[in-house]
Order: sequence, then C-alpha cells, then structure tokens
Amino acid sequence: MRGILLINVGTPASTNPNDVKEFIAAMLSDPLLTGKPEWWSKFLAKNIIAPSSGSRVSEKYKLIWHNEETPVSPLIYHMRKLAEKLEEQKGVPVEIAMRYGKPDVASAFRELERKCPLLHEVIVFPLYPHYAQSTTQTSKDMIGNIFYRHPHSFRLKFAEPYYNHPAYIHALTSYAKNYLDDIDKLIFSYHSLPLTQVEAGWKKGKEYDYVYQLKETNRLFCEKLDIDPHDTFLFYSSQRGKKWLNPFLDTDIRDLPKLGWKKVAVVAPGFPVDNLETLYDVGIEARKLFMEAGGEKFTFIPALNSNDIWVEAIWKILERT
Repeated sequence: MRGILLINVGTPASTNPNDVKEFIAAMLSDPLLTGKPEWWSKFLAKNIIAPSSGSRVSEKYKLIWHNEETPVSPLIYHMRKLAEKLEEQKGVPVEIAMRYGKPDVASAFRELERKCPLLHEVIVFPLYPHYAQSTTQTSKDMIGNIFYRHPHSFRLKFAEPYYNHPAYIHALTSYAKNYLDDIDKLIFSYHSLPLTQVEAGWKKGKEYDYVYQLKETNRLFCEKLDIDPHDTFLFYSSQRGKKWLNPFLDTDIRDLPKLGWKKVAVVAPGFPVDNLETLYDVGIEARKLFMEAGGEKFTFIPALNSNDIWVEAIWKILERT
C-alpha cells in the first residue's frame, strides 16, 4: 500500500504575535532559504527579524485566518480538506506536514503507519510546483534526515516539480478561466527569490531553474486558454531586498492604471494552496494599491486548494512517480 505526504512550507500555530515570531525565527534560520551561513541566519532571524516583524505580520494573519469553531490558518484548513478528499476518493492514506512548525513530518509518518500497518511506500508531494532551493531542496533535506534517523516500514519517494505537467496545467486553467471575463491584463504573481539563488539554479540546468519553470507554466497557461502573452504581466512578491527577482507586485502594480490597464485578474500558480502570500499579498495589499492608483476592477483568483479537479491532477501527477 502506498501513502501520500503533502508537504508545505508552514504556518504559525496562531495569530498570537509570539507564535508568529516563533514561526518566522524557525523559517528564516534556514540557510537554504536565506542563502547566508547557518549561524548568521539564526542570529538575524531570532534576534532581529522575528522580534521586529512579529507583531506586524501577526496583524496580517488576523485578516486571513480561517474562522471555524476552532480557528486555524487557511493553509492548514485547505491542506486538511485536500488530504481528506484524496484519502476518500483514492483509497490511500494521506497526511499533511510542514517544513517549519506543526504538523511535523515525524508525526505524519507515524500517523501513516498507524492508518496502514502494511504501508510499503510513501510519496512526498510538495505543494510547490516549481523547484527552488528555499522550498523543494530544504524540504527534501529535512524529510530525508527524519526518515533515515529511525527505521521505517516503508520506502520514500519524492514527486518531481510538476510545473509543466498536463494535469497541473489543466487544473490551473480549468479553474482560473472562470475569473477571466472583462479584464485588460492577466497578472501572474510568484514568490520572489534572491538573485544569487536564481543564478545558482540556472547554472545547474532546467530542472533547477526557477525562472525557466515559472515562465514555462505561464506559457502553457496562455496556450491552453488562447491568451496572448502580451496581455499578461509577471510580478514577484514577498521580496526581502533589492537584489531579488523583480518587478515587485507591491510597488509596480500601481503603474498599470496609469498605462490604461484598469481591469486586471491575478493568479498565483506557484501556490496551489492559499496562504499569506495569496490571501494577503494579492487579495488585500495588491488590490488596495491597484484600486487606489486608479484601477477599476481587481479579480483575485483563489488557489486550487481542495478543488476536485486538483485532487484528480495530483493523482495523475503521482502516477509517474
């Protein structure tokens, strides 16, 4: 029997500033994410970045937190729904885990073994379609370290980046096309990366080239929906410095209304599950900036989340793993 582990970057345990600071400190202590030496990354994250930004980021999370009887982050909410659907529809055990924070990988492994004592293989499915050192590689390293630390009854496999997989493109376009009526431009928004990491990936080849992969996703998206690429823009978000991939969503989107493009839709293909980078950075902040600059219509295209078409796409992607 095979099992599936859905992995993502992570989320704070709550909107409490202390929980947010703890999450930021853990994430930005990772040298694969920051590109700096481990000791320096930890010092900056724990002593400077987390203390100075925790309260501000906490307020952002409060605007997007998913309120049920038990409040939970939108990332965990949608990942749980996705795992439940995969398990119910495909008859395989599925668990979720985060690179930083909870639920953790070790607990997910134990739960998969509890669900299925005859488990012989676990496929790790990253919820980031494009390769990046700060997501794909750091998750592989962490999961591998946990897996080989103790004996397990199953072997481990990792799904490869699926940025150009027909099932992923089909799910993305089938869902997004419902939001594309009456717009001047379609905006593709992706998480920015340090230029040093981008260059390192480019030198290693297409399978590590973040910019090549996201542009290929955009090309296939436009081809599938017969969209002229000249009617699209590519922006990057969540940058932490000038020497990061640009143009930046949180500054340059304000220029579009001045150029006559006052009706836009924004899709974030790098995020199959909604989180702070989509719900706040795009749905709240970019919308506000665009409309204040003279925009007339701003359409935020939600992530695939637990949509049935995404469940089917994941299953088809895993068939080649």
